[in-house]
Amino acid sequence: MCGISGYLDLHKGVDKHILKEMTDMISYRGPDDEGFALISASKTLFAKGKDSCVTGDEKYLCDCDEQGFFLGLGHRRLSILDLSPLGHQPMEKHGRVMVYNGEVYNFIELRAELEAQGYTFSSSCDSEVILSAYDYWGSQCVHHFNGMWALAIYDPKKKTLFLSRDRFGVKPLYYYKDGEKLIFASEIKQILCDPAVPRIVNAEILAHYVKFNFREYSEETFFQGIHALRGGCSMTVDLDPEGGNIRKMNIHRYYDLNAHVKAQPCQNSAELVGDALRKAIRLRMRSDVKVGSCLSGGLDSSSIVGIICDELKQIHKDPENLTTVSIGFPDDKDINEIGFCHQVTDFCRCEEHIITPDIDSVLQHLEQIIWHQDEPLPHLGVEVSYAVFKGAADKGCGVFFDGQGGDEGLAGYYGYYAHYLWSILTRKGIRKFGAELNKIVASSGMTRKLAILYTLYFNIASVRIWGTSIRRNKYMSRRLRRSVNTKNLHMFFSSKDGTGRQLEDYLYGSLPGILHWEDRNSMASSVETRLPFLDYEYVEKVLSVDLNEKIKDGYTKVPLREYMKGLLPDEVIWRKNKLGFPAPTGRWFWEIPREYFMNLLDQPRSAEFFNLNKIKNDYMRKCGNEEMMAKFILVELWMRKFDMRTAQ
Repeated sequence: MCGISGYLDLHKGVDKHILKEMTDMISYRGPDDEGFALISASKTLFAKGKDSCVTGDEKYLCDCDEQGFFLGLGHRRLSILDLSPLGHQPMEKHGRVMVYNGEVYNFIELRAELEAQGYTFSSSCDSEVILSAYDYWGSQCVHHFNGMWALAIYDPKKKTLFLSRDRFGVKPLYYYKDGEKLIFASEIKQILCDPAVPRIVNAEILAHYVKFNFREYSEETFFQGIHALRGGCSMTVDLDPEGGNIRKMNIHRYYDLNAHVKAQPCQNSAELVGDALRKAIRLRMRSDVKVGSCLSGGLDSSSIVGIICDELKQIHKDPENLTTVSIGFPDDKDINEIGFCHQVTDFCRCEEHIITPDIDSVLQHLEQIIWHQDEPLPHLGVEVSYAVFKGAADKGCGVFFDGQGGDEGLAGYYGYYAHYLWSILTRKGIRKFGAELNKIVASSGMTRKLAILYTLYFNIASVRIWGTSIRRNKYMSRRLRRSVNTKNLHMFFSSKDGTGRQLEDYLYGSLPGILHWEDRNSMASSVETRLPFLDYEYVEKVLSVDLNEKIKDGYTKVPLREYMKGLLPDEVIWRKNKLGFPAPTGRWFWEIPREYFMNLLDQPRSAEFFNLNKIKNDYMRKCGNEEMMAKFILVELWMRKFDMRTAQ
């Protein structure tokens, strides 16, 4: 796990000071090592920094006075596999130079396959395997990777720059292009190191976030002109260094989840899903540093802990070697999951660490979290994720498992009940609908009214749009309301069945946003997060299971529940309420000191986007929609932190 920087300018050449600043800015992503490569038409010059672990005769980047370099690459390393200097980057092999962030978990199998073709290796890290895989398979090498990655490889013979991001976009990669200049990086703030990059709010993206909570659904970001390379995509840039121009820049989707999914009946869905998850976990246990796991007390994270501990027992290792980190809210019994966490750690005999965030920790960390996230937070509850990874780092965990992606594959969100019930209603009639509704109310903790409202909300586009408009429009300015463009949101409002909703969540719905704050919060504490529910082989298998196999007798995630029998306490396996690391965000909002809130209302930068009178009046009367008032806080702090401007 690392951070990368890239600066390409075929007219003026590399600005090494900007390259250094870009790389230094994300030192937390890779505190163990740093390195640089300056590339011209005739040579590559490697350079080091104050944190470099190499011992050769490389110059410090600041001492490199040579001219004529059109491409600069920077790297910060968090050492996870092969902790020696042999994993130093930028790495050169087969005449190509690479910077890479992530882990290719099946690198051992790939190395053996490549060795059979005559390739040799000097390290035991996955970076070297990637370069040899690129040499052998070219850009098609990504089809052979099982893991998470964001990488850039320069080929001086072909004069091409190849960038790629893993299938689901676990690792971030952003870029900015202006004429013959191309800047790319792990985080948006790195691109902003170039003063020529404008800091202008993308009003349409902001409007869709404020009104619908939609984000990360396209290549556009909250910054005009800065784009994300989408998960499952690669970019090839053909260069003409002598002519000083970019010949062609092509973005290609190499992985289409839709093409790999065909829901069908399964004789033993529990075995299919469970075995695929176990394989994914086993693959992700490969590490040369301490491994831990998030534990919310819900089914997904508990299943990961249960399987890891079972795997440790099978290789005669003590489960106490596994550290778990959980969140507790003793004063909020409705969302406090510590009782379930205790049951899991007692059953599995692993180490337990409890953290209890409060409004003081929220205010202490809020601006720092916004800086790490680069874009407005979805809600104040992101503090929970930030606290978990900070706790993992405090316990010495360099690798940390998490359950992101479990709900999307196993239909765990309450919204999936809506599609299930709608299918029952339209195919089998009102009587069968009522029977299934009763089962869901009995097994999920949902009320009958809420289940019916969800069914209407998630299946009738006009209801969804009307519902959000009623609750949120009055807090938005006229300009922001006019910036909403539902034509660009057609993927959210088109009719779809349960599997279609799952694909939506994987590709542009819930998951991309979750992965955004998962990456930034984990990297802020120099912790590598590993997500077995996003193993592509697991995802393809779990999506092949029909929705009716996942929702039975009112329970979601039935195949996983059945597989985990004997590996977790029954009270955890068959718990009825779904929470998922909740936070008392409503209470936290009203606990924010009045002086803090009023200071944000004093000449706010976000005035063009919000109805400030409505926000101020509701706040003073202690009523109204605290979610929307919290969004004002989050947008205002973001605009101040990144010195954002509105388009003229």
